Amino acid sequence: MKYRCILPLLLSLTFILNGYAATSGNTDLAQTLRAKIVDSPDSVIAELDKIEAQKRPGLPAYQINLLRGIAYNEKRMFSLVERYARKALASDSISTHPQEYLNALTLLAVAQSYFGDYQGSIDTSIKGMELARKEGNKAAEYNILTTMAKTSFTMGNRKQGYEYLDQIISEGSKSTDARVLANVSAAYGVKIVELYADDKFAEGLSQGRKRLALIDEIEKVGGSPAGFTDQQRAYAYARIASCAERLGMKADAARAYNDFMATDYAKNPVGRIYIMDYLLDSGQWGKVLEFTAPLYPMFEGADTINGDYHSLLISDGRAQAGLGNYREGYGLIQRAAAIQDSLYMREKTTRAQELASVFALNEKELSLVNEKAKSQRKHLLLIAASGIAVLILIILLLVWRAYRISVKQQRIAAKRIDELSAQRPLDVDATPENQKDYALFAEMQSKIISEALFKSPEFNRDSIAEATGLSWAKVSQLIGQFTSLSPNEYISKLRVEYSVKMIKEHPEWTIDAIAESCGYVRRATYYSHFNKFFGISPAQYRKEKSKAESQNEETA
Repeated sequence: MKYRCILPLLLSLTFILNGYAATSGNTDLAQTLRAKIVDSPDSVIAELDKIEAQKRPGLPAYQINLLRGIAYNEKRMFSLVERYARKALASDSISTHPQEYLNALTLLAVAQSYFGDYQGSIDTSIKGMELARKEGNKAAEYNILTTMAKTSFTMGNRKQGYEYLDQIISEGSKSTDARVLANVSAAYGVKIVELYADDKFAEGLSQGRKRLALIDEIEKVGGSPAGFTDQQRAYAYARIASCAERLGMKADAARAYNDFMATDYAKNPVGRIYIMDYLLDSGQWGKVLEFTAPLYPMFEGADTINGDYHSLLISDGRAQAGLGNYREGYGLIQRAAAIQDSLYMREKTTRAQELASVFALNEKELSLVNEKAKSQRKHLLLIAASGIAVLILIILLLVWRAYRISVKQQRIAAKRIDELSAQRPLDVDATPENQKDYALFAEMQSKIISEALFKSPEFNRDSIAEATGLSWAKVSQLIGQFTSLSPNEYISKLRVEYSVKMIKEHPEWTIDAIAESCGYVRRATYYSHFNKFFGISPAQYRKEKSKAESQNEETA
């Protein structure tokens, strides 16, 4: 169960926001409340209600709303995070306190990203980035870069996402500021989640251990709020457990699980979310249902069209199926599919590639604009209008050009997929030297395809060996000899090729349903493999197929 939509962005957010000094109102009161948020967000909210009810509140209205936003962020109630961040930003007095203003922008950007408003999140992030750099606030700058990294992953720009995270880790690890180090820990957290999604479990395990060392350093530096390093260790242990389990290092995985359960954070139902991947990977179905049961009340009366609720349903569906309760499991999967369809509708309202271009261009131009502003302040008003107009024109031209190129590439890729699917599964010459091996390979492949063995999520090289009676070494040798692929890559190729057939035959199915029918448990893995072999996403291929069919009907 991957709660990947927003969780990695929250690993250090509350600590960072708590770390900012209060700049107005009752400073001692504000700092006291901030220090309590990680351990007791509900009590802080109750105290803020009492303060606001007073005839002369001890804190300004914008600071009350900001503290509420931080508390609701800790409780993962993002509709309320967005609501109170906007209320704080609407206050005229907050504009004179740049650090608090930056707090509110950071909260708002995270909430917007959570609800799929990538346009709004990027605009807010750019505004926050400018302010953070102006104030010399590295902690806030890195936090916003982490938000941008997660948005890049969501948009499919994985290379850009990893580059943002590596920049934070490389630069921030040298700091002695606990808030900056907290952001480095957050960057590690996002990176490990994405490495896990990319099936890079060994690298994820290595990054998890580095993160534990960083958390030790945060403790040495001091200054973090109560419960923060315990929470961070819980995240790290959970990811180490899941990566180790996928690598077959079961003893290491079990130790990491026990270390996770020994943390105070694991006593919190929300905290136990993070260990779900390990429980699912290790087949501990009863534990999954035990740990997810307290989470459902959190969504009552709230917006359930989000990745977290979808992941909750998928996890329970898998657990019920694992226990043999197939009807209950199927019902949960159907509910999850309905939510996924709603998420797709939200995604259609965004232009991910355009937004990525706008952000990248702003990043390049930002330093130049700031330098010019220092020496040309008297002329700023005169050149601003023309400069902005030219910048917008350049952006529009670049976006339009990128859009046209993207459409053309998608059309070519879709046509290539159709051409490849019309060919034989294997097209090699059987020379006298390799006829025997070729016959073995052809027989092996025929069995795999005819019996659709690859549709099982657990299907791997050992499964091929067991089904064919060949040794695992022989299986690897045959696959490498006739496909130039590893066994895992070969299985992935069979799955994505089969998914092309399913997309054609079942236009009414969701992409998640297609993925599951081909043996994929995680949508992100399916997207990654499909793009690796074909150069476009499954959704883009389906769109191109639909357009081509419409054009054919019009021509006819």
